[in-house]
Amino acid sequence: MNFAEPSHKKILGILFIAFSALGLLGLVFYDFFMDFILNMAALDNDPIPIEAMWIFDFIDSILWAIAILFLIPKIVIGFGLVNGRKWAMMPALVYGIIGLINFPFGTLVGVYSIIIYTAKPSEEEDFERRAN
Repeated sequence: MNFAEPSHKKILGILFIAFSALGLLGLVFYDFFMDFILNMAALDNDPIPIEAMWIFDFIDSILWAIAILFLIPKIVIGFGLVNGRKWAMMPALVYGIIGLINFPFGTLVGVYSIIIYTAKPSEEEDFERRAN
């Protein structure tokens, strides 16, 4: 299997878009779930102490910061890979390497991105490129 073909970069772009969209969807679900839990806890006569509320807000802020740093750029890079843009190749490799820590699916996508970007073209493609 020749991993230097452009179709593999499109597949990687689709994987980036799909997993990042699922991550954002999960984060939105987490937000709604935590709001529901906190509202249910506030229904009792005892209000939630302000000292405890800042912890939930802080965790929520950290998760949204991670989403802005990693998930949203991966969606943009994924669209760049699907459309065959050259600028998307290096960030895709970087985000693929960073994604190795997201076991198990991020690891698979990260290994796939490393294989794609380290694959050597076949001898025929190399000969055609040198001839032109």
